[in-house]
Amino acid sequence: MPFQLTFSAAALIIANAVPILGVMFWGWDAAAILVLYWLESVVIGLLNVIKLLTAGGFNKVSRNLFLAVFFTVHYGLFTFGHGTFLAQTFEAKPIIDGLKEGGPLLWTAISFVISHLVSMVVNYYGKGEYLRAKANDIMMLPYSRVFVMHIVIIFGGFLVMKIGEPLPAVILLIVLKTAIDWKAHLKEHRRAALEINEAPL
Repeated sequence: MPFQLTFSAAALIIANAVPILGVMFWGWDAAAILVLYWLESVVIGLLNVIKLLTAGGFNKVSRNLFLAVFFTVHYGLFTFGHGTFLAQTFEAKPIIDGLKEGGPLLWTAISFVISHLVSMVVNYYGKGEYLRAKANDIMMLPYSRVFVMHIVIIFGGFLVMKIGEPLPAVILLIVLKTAIDWKAHLKEHRRAALEINEAPL
């Protein structure tokens, strides 16, 4: 399959490149980067509730409501535990508490909101993926994407902090996360495209 840089994929790459500016110009360390990616996992979960409710079509909202509530509670506990882990293990509580004051970290998180929102509008709704989406599959999507990403990123964060957080190592951490996110993005929407193409007319 030839390489194609779609609009939503370009938005994903741009959003993932913004943290490099934070490292170079705003003094972000590995803990700040991990907090940023934790915020992204929260964004992914929130948008997934919308996708889950409309899986199969807008007329399926009432049928999907129970799964959406279950996902909200379960994924909410998952992200809360993740945030607590970051606060305690990476001493990131001051960074998390400081988000309410705004600043570059919060605005970068907003760029992730825009990226994932663009992907949802362009691919999930614009290309009609939601019409053939199964609620159970949509409910599980964030877990596979976020779990793998954060296992790798947290492990990398430990290594970066252990060797003293030199600039190249932190940037490498960002590049690694971007690659994982890019692969997950392509896999998710390639599978959806195949289901649409193979569906009977």
